[in-house]
Amino acid sequence: MRKRNSLAVSLAVFLICTVVAVVVAGIAGYYIGHDGGYRSGYNAGYNEGYGKGRDEGLVAGAQAAYREGYNTGYSTGYRHGFSNGTLNVAKALYMGLKDRILREIVQVSAPNLPSKIKVGCLMALTGELGPMGVEIAKGAQLAVALVNRLGGVAGRPVELILEDTGTDPSKALTACKKLVEVDGVKVIVGPMASGEVMAVGSYVNERKVVLVSPSATSPYITLNFPDDYVFRVVGSDTAQAKALVKLALDAGCRKIATLVMDNPYGVGIEDVVSSLIKDKIVLKVRYDPKKMDFRTELTQIKGAGVDGVIYVGYYEDGRVMFRQALELGLDNIKWFAAEGVYGEPMLVVPESAEFMYRAVLGTRPLPPLISFYDEFLEEYEAVFGAKPAAPYIEYCFDATLMLLEAIAKAGVYDGAAIKEKLMEISSSFLGASGYKAFDSVGDQLMQIYSTWKVVKDDGKYKIIDVGAITP
Repeated sequence: MRKRNSLAVSLAVFLICTVVAVVVAGIAGYYIGHDGGYRSGYNAGYNEGYGKGRDEGLVAGAQAAYREGYNTGYSTGYRHGFSNGTLNVAKALYMGLKDRILREIVQVSAPNLPSKIKVGCLMALTGELGPMGVEIAKGAQLAVALVNRLGGVAGRPVELILEDTGTDPSKALTACKKLVEVDGVKVIVGPMASGEVMAVGSYVNERKVVLVSPSATSPYITLNFPDDYVFRVVGSDTAQAKALVKLALDAGCRKIATLVMDNPYGVGIEDVVSSLIKDKIVLKVRYDPKKMDFRTELTQIKGAGVDGVIYVGYYEDGRVMFRQALELGLDNIKWFAAEGVYGEPMLVVPESAEFMYRAVLGTRPLPPLISFYDEFLEEYEAVFGAKPAAPYIEYCFDATLMLLEAIAKAGVYDGAAIKEKLMEISSSFLGASGYKAFDSVGDQLMQIYSTWKVVKDDGKYKIIDVGAITP
């Protein structure tokens, strides 16, 4: 049902970092072309540019070049414009965030839209993901507030209806049914967790409700819902698993354990990791994140003689896991963590923060440092009085804006029409989290990952980015 345009998206985001003078320049751009052009252009440019910056440790310079490269690439794409798609992408950059909202969402003529536009939002406000979910929901809240401030969708106010999933697939389905059957929504932002998306996917497909998750990353989502109303604005963990493996191998690890939550998020990464380095995996451990005592699992790892651990967890279980790992002396092993434990809430337990400082290197989806992200940060800090404190807030912001733009372009509040327009606009949608082009099954065409670690600054723990990986 979901068709790709005859011209698929081809993206080149490239940097050239000169090591001796630490003068960094990059030429990057998004183009729309054939798959071969996308792959060869992107890979060649990344390997020569951003890879050099990362390998030489010039993270700040590489990021500066990334910003410059985006602008240079878009400028080039705009001038040469070998397809309408390229021109659309270039224009999107120069339009600016507020200008785009005004032009593509507010100032459109859509007489058949209802007097109020309802947007459902499924977020884990309690449970294991509660601390993260409260923060991620702010992305949707900010997008709706900004659109309403500028005039609404085709002049109609937007109502965001937020429901708590409790980090529980069954509760997520109940909340989803409430949004659809009681509130009458045709679009939903969320849920956050892969297991929750798996639980509601069939239901939204049957009801033709468009769902865009900002943070569900399991490869199983693609396998279970390959042609449907389920989308996501973040890359699949097939790519993140490759990034984690690269970190472990580059660190010299050859006897590796996987330690993951027993859910689609954790097991999805474990499966991909195992397929990539089967000969180096000496132990696989899955755990129930709700039991909150992991000494048994950690003792298994301690006795296995491993030199590296690939870990997938959430905040609440992660804090306990790292505290107990410190108690058992496992900080002498290299740990590589997915983004579920990235964020300030991990640092509130001193023992957890100390373990991360000593032993953990992690990955997370990395938004590009371009003007849209700067505008997002400015709006976010003005509304909430602080910088974003968790991953995926900008992804939630973009997911909400994409749905609102799709509604405006559809001109009717109908799931099938909105879905069609969502696919259409994705090919030229540039948001705070980057270029949001969907492939034929509603997944992202590409994803860049940051590498991060915990450092001490004047006796205080903080998380910093130290590099980037494009699997």
